[in-house]
Amino acid sequence: MNLDRSTIGSIRAKRHRRAPTDYQLGDDTHDPYPPLADVVTRELRGKVLLVTTDHAPVNALSSDVRRGLLAASDAADSDRSVEAVLLVGAGRNFIAGADIREFGKPPVPPSLPDVCNRIEACAKPVVAAIHGTALGGGLEVALAAHYRIAVEGAKLGLPEVQLGLLPGAGGTQRTPRLIGARAALDLILSGRHASAKEALALGLVDRLGASDDILAEGLAYAHELLAAQATVRRTRDAAALSDRAASLAAVVAARAEPEKKSRGLFSPLKIVDAVESAITQPFEEGLRLERQLFLQCLDSPQRAGLVHAFFAEREVLKAPETRDAKPRAHREGL
Repeated sequence: MNLDRSTIGSIRAKRHRRAPTDYQLGDDTHDPYPPLADVVTRELRGKVLLVTTDHAPVNALSSDVRRGLLAASDAADSDRSVEAVLLVGAGRNFIAGADIREFGKPPVPPSLPDVCNRIEACAKPVVAAIHGTALGGGLEVALAAHYRIAVEGAKLGLPEVQLGLLPGAGGTQRTPRLIGARAALDLILSGRHASAKEALALGLVDRLGASDDILAEGLAYAHELLAAQATVRRTRDAAALSDRAASLAAVVAARAEPEKKSRGLFSPLKIVDAVESAITQPFEEGLRLERQLFLQCLDSPQRAGLVHAFFAEREVLKAPETRDAKPRAHREGL
């Protein structure tokens, strides 16, 4: 079940009429959670701070969303009544990825790498509850959380390669540390979407929800972790790259594949370079190299061409003539 936006509306209304005990830190007049832009809301559920991204239509990572997520992490750390954080998305998705409305415009802070690093640095356990899509930056946000739960129908992936880019907010560093170099390279180089069940098998998520009620499943998991006295578990410290020889062998094999399959394409080999740095460099150094390579891809004419094709395809699909069109069978000799 999607986290309905009418539910979010009621949460917003409650922010202005809640009981005095809900958000106090020993001061009846103090509200540690001043109103934010509507795209990110915060509500205390027992000891769990519920942080909801509500940026229709797909919860894209606009600058307002990034600011809201950053502020939520700061709020969680500063409030002694908060013992855990739950990240969810309103509507049909967790977070679908970058906001395409910001493509080609000057960057607006905070950057997504800064947001992901702040989430991971939170002193309270952070749980990402995933439904719908968690793609690109959306998955990078989830990877920055300390625990992840997904429900049936969720799709997780890092499809940046399809736009001539690479994951630029820690995706090339956290993913291999979490699931290993071979699996990470396959996921990032293909740009494909993994189902919730495959994500569990890979190790991208820790649990599958028993129902499709993402809010109930996420809250139950967060409270279960608190009952078990679970501690912060940062993805940067995951040990899936502990077999260095096997990890480097996966890099060698992956480096040969783009040369065969993607002759002349810029980003696939940069992706391999970034994942290799996750094996050979400390996390912070790997992040720095990832950012350098991301910016190189961003400046590439190939990236501009692929993004142009992406927008062109979207416009074609909007045309009334194409909505009900069906492919015609190809006849030999014509």
